[in-house]
Amino acid sequence: MKVIEKTSLIGQRINKLDAPQKASGKTRYVHDLNLPGQLIGMILRSSRLHARIVRIDTSRARALPGVHAVLTAADVPYQRPLGVGKDQLPLKADKVRSYRDEIAAVAADSAEIAEAALKLIEVEYEDLPAITDPRQALLAGAPVIHAEKLPPPAPHDALKAGEASGAEAHRHNVAMTFDYAHGDVAQGEAESDVVVEDWFSLHYVTHCCMGVSGVIAEFDSRGNLTLHSNTQVPFLHKREFSEILDMDPSRIRIIQPPIGGGFGSKLDIYPFEPITVFLAKATDRPVKLVFSREEEFIASPTRQPVLLRLRSGAKKDGTFTFRECETLHDNGAYTSWGATTPFVMMQTISSLYRVPHCKYHTLAVYTNNPYAGSFRGYGNLQATFAVEQQIDQMAHKLGLDPLAMRLKNAQDPGEVTGQGMHFKSCGLKQCLTTTAEAAHWHEKHAAALAAQKLPGRFKRGIGMASMLHVGGGAKIYPSDGCGSILKIDDFAHVTLLTGASEIGQGSETVLAQLVCEELGLPMEAVTVVNNDTDITPWDVGVHASRTTFIGGNSAIGAARKARTKILAAAARVSGLAEGRSSCAAATSSRRTVVKW
Repeated sequence: MKVIEKTSLIGQRINKLDAPQKASGKTRYVHDLNLPGQLIGMILRSSRLHARIVRIDTSRARALPGVHAVLTAADVPYQRPLGVGKDQLPLKADKVRSYRDEIAAVAADSAEIAEAALKLIEVEYEDLPAITDPRQALLAGAPVIHAEKLPPPAPHDALKAGEASGAEAHRHNVAMTFDYAHGDVAQGEAESDVVVEDWFSLHYVTHCCMGVSGVIAEFDSRGNLTLHSNTQVPFLHKREFSEILDMDPSRIRIIQPPIGGGFGSKLDIYPFEPITVFLAKATDRPVKLVFSREEEFIASPTRQPVLLRLRSGAKKDGTFTFRECETLHDNGAYTSWGATTPFVMMQTISSLYRVPHCKYHTLAVYTNNPYAGSFRGYGNLQATFAVEQQIDQMAHKLGLDPLAMRLKNAQDPGEVTGQGMHFKSCGLKQCLTTTAEAAHWHEKHAAALAAQKLPGRFKRGIGMASMLHVGGGAKIYPSDGCGSILKIDDFAHVTLLTGASEIGQGSETVLAQLVCEELGLPMEAVTVVNNDTDITPWDVGVHASRTTFIGGNSAIGAARKARTKILAAAARVSGLAEGRSSCAAATSSRRTVVKW
């Protein structure tokens, strides 16, 4: 018997479990995977911003040796929109609405042959007027991006079906509206000694993950589908693919290879994924489709650009009185996760600092620009930038220290915002004070104010800002949970099967650390399995800054149940008191691990 003394793992520097494989280049990402009989898929994208598809001729591409399938929308009559409430088909049938639109797809023996086949496909377009500025979408006479959403014309209506007047365009280019209010903004403005108002233009940002988007699709002899997918949300993908493909979800398996970065870019289902499934079904062979770096920039989701008007008020002593905000979101050509960012933006506008009166209105409009998806921060960055800018402006106009103004309005533990957010704990004031001291705020801020009066083009200053962001249980879905299963073998090695995805953020290391802490084991005693929906339990996926809280508590719960069972068994064998042994194991900062 060997006895090992071990201190707590909490607060220790722990090497990431996947670091040796990644540092040595042994990690196999989706572009490293190759299945027997695999074909290479590629997509032909629109060369027009907004146009009708008049004709597609794929005959020359189909005749090219080494090409096994060429698909257009006409070849896939069973395709469905990309999820409930979505407005995009994988392959476009009658019209293109942006440069990234998918016209056709090929599966071939090699990437070179697939690329040559794409060049042989002929597409004839009829150009349509385009909208590139969200403000244009609301003008009378604006082109209608999604005519299929128009109500049918009345019998006496002179308009043809599928067309709209300028007034209708104003209504039908709106993809989504969102409104929120608490208090009385008019009253808040009347109580204000200073009011500032600005327009903020917040631009596109494109993801640049080291790992590009990619998927491998394969059907087995029974018609079951396996996807090797870069998704951040494998269980949601499983559910949504079942709806898109009209398949029983039990017949869909998602295997998640190591992901070279996600940050929200791999949350939604995008057209290339079902297109790859269509190609695999048409050829009865595995098909691999991985973006080039150029394609990743063209076809992956972006941060949604926003035009934001914000009015803010305060009293002479710096007390905030009201905020009124309206935003115009460029939804792009289709609706994806980016259209739901106003919900998070509203939390910042209504609840970052104490605001007694608030009103918030959003329009998300269709344009012929790229559609936006989820992007780290999820709308918060756009809202926080505007709010914090105006706090500085009001402090300047009132002659107040920006730090003092923020401290005056920062919430305390126990407060409930107008939106109904209950801050059971809140360390905003302590955070601001500690940061200001560490940064020598008062000295640097005084120096910056003095420097403003000096001649010269360049000034040096110091700034501060706070942020309020959802974390932990986001409650985006009815089931915001994560499953954990612990398997302990005959040699005391523990396998943690978790639904929590690893996308480079270190979740598997954190979960293993928590399990080891509960069981009193060294890190090398635990293996984490987290990449296969046929093996791992349910999880809603990596988003909303939730994995350590949700997945971590699930892993802790499983470890505690395992520990209880082990101690009960040990008590029966040894004759020791189970309760006393359990208490000692739970409270001691030094554990004794016994290995035979």
